[in-house]
Amino acid sequence: MSITWDPSYETGNDNIDQQHRQLLAIVDGLESAEAQTLGSHDAVLDVLDLIMDYSLSHFAMEEELMAQVGYPSPAVEEMIQQHREFSSYARLRVLEFRSGELVSVSPLRAFLTEWLTDHVLGADKQLADFIHEQANTPMQSDEVE
Repeated sequence: MSITWDPSYETGNDNIDQQHRQLLAIVDGLESAEAQTLGSHDAVLDVLDLIMDYSLSHFAMEEELMAQVGYPSPAVEEMIQQHREFSSYARLRVLEFRSGELVSVSPLRAFLTEWLTDHVLGADKQLADFIHEQANTPMQSDEVE
């Protein structure tokens, strides 16, 4: 199951969209890495490590961005919880693959694909919409006429 960038994933925030494109491309690379292993897990482990590192960096950027723009607290907490759930689940599957308990990354790739598309189309679009609305809201003037 291949995952490629789709225009419906656009949030309108260039930085977020560029990082999403990169993350989806890395996840898509799992399929070819697994096909090339021929008994060795090294190529797959390299891609899995890259996914974990990149997603944690991306999540940190989103969380910093939410703080910078004054994103409402309940939405921040929900986004952080989603990030933690993703990281926890993915980390466990990576450990299972490393130990040999998980012999194929197909279930992990399916999870990553579904989670990322749901998250991008949901929480990330909401964040980008909030940022766009804030940028287009006229500043309140404290001056008395």
